Amino acid sequence: MVAFYILFIGIFVFGISAVLFKKSKRKFLISGIATAILSPLIYFAFVICIIYSLTTEKRREFHREDWILVGEDINKRLSRFEMVDDLIDSKIVVKKDSLEVIKILGAPDSRDKENNKWTYEAGTGGGFGFVDHYLDIYYDENFEAVKVEHRRIED
Repeated sequence: MVAFYILFIGIFVFGISAVLFKKSKRKFLISGIATAILSPLIYFAFVICIIYSLTTEKRREFHREDWILVGEDINKRLSRFEMVDDLIDSKIVVKKDSLEVIKILGAPDSRDKENNKWTYEAGTGGGFGFVDHYLDIYYDENFEAVKVEHRRIED
């Protein structure tokens, strides 16, 4: 199957190079060499681009309204993970007390009192298969956010 795709690309490369080198006496030789070199390179570049686009997680800027609104609609909730990295990078919740975090993100989906950790479900997506995303916020003894993590669980 790979050979078929490379052959298909080769036909186009050969045709284009034959037109480009039409005044040359050795246009078929030059076109053949160009086809032999460029066809596999074009094919593998195309495959790498497809794999990259399928495995790269989408990212978007964090907006409080979108986060809260997304939480109300279960279908849109699956896309919360797109905002998690921006939320962490911008340090919006770091050094905020738990009440301020609730104002920004809403109520957490789970609370771990032993580890002083709140968890928000951020949805599923990104990469091959299913990847569950969670936003973990760790608090100190004064209930001030000290650490924010993006946790991924791959199925």
